[in-house]
Amino acid sequence: MTSAVATRIVPSHCIGRGVQSGPGFNVPVSVATAPGGRMYVVCRSNMFQARRQYLRITMCTIDEEYLGQFTTFGQGDGQITWPTSVAVSADKVFVSDEHRNDVQVFDLEGNYLSKWGSKGTGPGEFDRPAGLAVDRDGHVLVVDGLNNRVQKLTQDGKYISEWGKLGSGPGEFNNPWGITVSRTTGDVYVVDWKNGRVQQFNSDGVYKASYGDRDGQPRLERPAGVGVDSLGNVFVSEYTSNIVEVYAADGSHLQTLTGDGKLSKWGTTYVSVDPEMIQLRKDHAEAVEKWETPFQGPIGVTVDDQDRILICESVANRIQVYKHG
Repeated sequence: MTSAVATRIVPSHCIGRGVQSGPGFNVPVSVATAPGGRMYVVCRSNMFQARRQYLRITMCTIDEEYLGQFTTFGQGDGQITWPTSVAVSADKVFVSDEHRNDVQVFDLEGNYLSKWGSKGTGPGEFDRPAGLAVDRDGHVLVVDGLNNRVQKLTQDGKYISEWGKLGSGPGEFNNPWGITVSRTTGDVYVVDWKNGRVQQFNSDGVYKASYGDRDGQPRLERPAGVGVDSLGNVFVSEYTSNIVEVYAADGSHLQTLTGDGKLSKWGTTYVSVDPEMIQLRKDHAEAVEKWETPFQGPIGVTVDDQDRILICESVANRIQVYKHG
């Protein structure tokens, strides 16, 4: 279900299923990868009282081996309330929370280490922090959503610099959300949500280009997540349109992904022990395929060190994985 123009991106497999706990996800909105195929997935759940217990960070591999989970709902150290993003360094995991207005730090096994940030407009303060990324120097980049800026901090939370302000011009933002750093160039890509574009900066925050708002490009409406591969191709999720747009490094449009979903390994295991479910899927195969195939609420986008593209689907409770064909 893709429409290739130049570079061919093809489906690989799906990860996940909707579960309250254990092997699966509950409203996954962000994923970060570590060397070796390990993944950390933010399960945001929702703010309804009955479902807060499902908030967690799920650890698994890209081959769908379940490794565990950590964090619970709450305001204490190591707990989360309304998590937005996750990023990974060589030895730490960072989780942003737009309700707590902080970033919490864990080790790679999910043990709480520290936290930094509070609500405000000053250096090192946040107003609904969103996307996180770790740059090539090991600094943590935080998308400071309602302050309309990106802050660069050390892994201990010490302020280094910032860029951006409210507006629609180059280098300005209106409620930015997702962020990623190119492994190849070190450039930073920021989703400028309400301005309907992705902006590209160098590692110091100097504006270079934009995607999704140029003449001749498909216009982005409400972009959410962004990833970039080793070739400079930019992948942008559109939550409301249920698509992922692919742009070349020069800004030309390459491809529109609409989803290639299918039953995951975890899902297959679950269905295989339920004869009624097996029969139901057979009896309604066409309807099942029509429902399972398209993207459903794509948000977080990540490209791993093998150029595999991971797309979090918040509604379908899964991650669709693509690769270069």
